[in-house]
Amino acid sequence: MTRVGFIGSGGIAQFHVSNLKQVKDVQFVSFCDVDEQKAKKMAEEFKCPHYTNYKDMLNKEKMDACYVCLPPFAHEDQEIAVCEKGINIFVEKPTALSMDKAKKVIAAIKKNKVLSAVGHQDRYEDNVDRIKGLLKNKKVGLVMGYFMGGFPMVYWWREKKLSGGQAVEQTIHTFDLARYLFGEVSEVYAAGSKGIMAPKVEKCDIEDASAVTLKMKSGPVVTIFSADFFDYPASKVGLDIYTEDLYIEYKERNSLRIVGQGRDESFPLGNNTGVAIDSTFIEAVRTRDGSKIRSPYEDAAKTLEVTLAANRSMETGKSVRLG
Repeated sequence: MTRVGFIGSGGIAQFHVSNLKQVKDVQFVSFCDVDEQKAKKMAEEFKCPHYTNYKDMLNKEKMDACYVCLPPFAHEDQEIAVCEKGINIFVEKPTALSMDKAKKVIAAIKKNKVLSAVGHQDRYEDNVDRIKGLLKNKKVGLVMGYFMGGFPMVYWWREKKLSGGQAVEQTIHTFDLARYLFGEVSEVYAAGSKGIMAPKVEKCDIEDASAVTLKMKSGPVVTIFSADFFDYPASKVGLDIYTEDLYIEYKERNSLRIVGQGRDESFPLGNNTGVAIDSTFIEAVRTRDGSKIRSPYEDAAKTLEVTLAANRSMETGKSVRLG
């Protein structure tokens, strides 16, 4: 049995628990949350202890893996404490609100030689694998990415100091796919707009919309659009990719369309990406082989860096160069 604990027992923890129920030989050993009722409710289902202090949980419970499922602002030293116990770690995105914090976690992961994964589940989608195959030996000229839709009404999402804003907290999925498919980013330029949601939502200081242009080291221009002030049917999440002879329309966790070279094909969503990412992590923990984890913490930190650079560019009006 692979023994798993949770720090954070809210909605995203419930998502992972649902996935892990479909993975063989997983035992839930403890749940922790500052809101005791949330931790208690989760623990009752599996007849295991619950805690309000993560240090108490880590000191008392034996586990092979720990999921850290916290809002962006709540990441303090939980990840480092998990690593220091020699426990393999899964962290939900965004992993931090500063690169200084992320670098400390990376150091702890390396020092304690634990396996890590971050919740960039779209890397595990069958259609993303299909795109990767299509792009081999193709020249990509232009990519447009999207995360456009409604406004989550949780209190912390509306304040940039708590969430990082939409680019960091939500559109990070699209930024991560851009990195996964096209490689590293050398320069970031972003512009944002405000004024629609702030009069409607108390304490709202994040952008209503933004456009972020990424200069990729591999060549293509990638522009990623975010918006949080409208909802379905105008919502759009995914990538439009233009190669020298193909148009690829990817709708995140939905469908894929490929047009060009005498073809016009569509593919539905082929797999459950949540189960895929969690089963891959658990198998890595069991075998002590992290080679199949597509989103280890150190790699995910590079995506975080891109989104933080987008925020900095929006604030300064200047482009930001990355190493």
